[in-house]
Amino acid sequence: MKDQGRRGWLAAIVADPWRKLAAVLLATMLWAFVDSRINQRIQRTLPLAFVGQQQAAGMPTGRLAVALPTDRVVGVRFLDGERPVDRADVVLSGPRFRIAALEREAFDLQITRFLALDWSERGSAEFTAADLRLDQVLFKDVAVELRPPAIRIEVTAVASTPVTLSLDSVELVEGPFAGRWRRDTVVFTPARPVVLGKAAEIDALGKRTDKPFRAVLTGGGGADDRLASAEVVVVDAEKHGIRFATQPLLTVQLRPRTALFELDVPIVVDDRALPEALRGRWSPEAQSRLVRVQAGGDLRSRLVGLQESVDKAQLADWVTENLRLHVHLPRPANGVVLGPELDLKARLILLGPLSATVDRNECLLDEVVVVKLRQKT
Repeated sequence: MKDQGRRGWLAAIVADPWRKLAAVLLATMLWAFVDSRINQRIQRTLPLAFVGQQQAAGMPTGRLAVALPTDRVVGVRFLDGERPVDRADVVLSGPRFRIAALEREAFDLQITRFLALDWSERGSAEFTAADLRLDQVLFKDVAVELRPPAIRIEVTAVASTPVTLSLDSVELVEGPFAGRWRRDTVVFTPARPVVLGKAAEIDALGKRTDKPFRAVLTGGGGADDRLASAEVVVVDAEKHGIRFATQPLLTVQLRPRTALFELDVPIVVDDRALPEALRGRWSPEAQSRLVRVQAGGDLRSRLVGLQESVDKAQLADWVTENLRLHVHLPRPANGVVLGPELDLKARLILLGPLSATVDRNECLLDEVVVVKLRQKT
């Protein structure tokens, strides 16, 4: 009898296995569904920030952003009653799987209803959790509470004034272009942009002793890397609540990338300006001079190749054929007699086809070269 009872019990367990498996799966799914619908709560502390309409649509930065029509008003501060605040606690509650997703994701909360508000006769407004935009999928079935429950914002009307941009007011960050940008070619577009912001801050802008604007040079895509550009920004713009109505741009020409070469360059004296009777009387004390030359572009590449050549005579031959230290002997003023020794500044010139194809800024003396001329006896 005992064996029969054991066999009956085992038979009951193994009988109809598919139905029993389906029941287990159904129970598991039901448990998972019920578990997912269990509510959970989390709390986040978010900084409060004023943004413009375009900024409100940007990437999440983990803040509670109040969008304002920044062409009309500027946010001043947030208040809990009469107490200034700069952050708010946000309590999120909802299905466990929704809250779990919010714990993993960065998100912003936004107030956008003030964009359409008439600010012409008011300087403040209040928002609550009911004003939050919760149209993102992340917040489906999620309730949001704010602490404090009501926050007031104060705004001020936008003031505007044109400012003149120059290197006296703009800090230029050279970056990789140090030593290459040409100060005389700096152009600001527009030259007098309009700044918008709080009237008091705009007034203070003109009284600052430091440079209130900054520009960081970047490659501008000019031919042969000869142009750089930069957006001009207000230093600490968010802190001061000031911005440009139209983004100004700085552009500047760049000197070519150069390398330094020591070359023995022949000297030539140009005395054609002298009266014919005086020509040919002065000659350099040496026929050539070892000088330092800054070369860029294709000329730099050519000189590097010649310098690295096994045949060292190739570089000297190339210099003799293509370069001169030109000494110009000017016509003396009436009554002035030229002395037996003359010290004159030389300049480097290119000969032949190179004179037309190489930019003057790509072949320059790295130093002032003074040549002594002696009168022939």
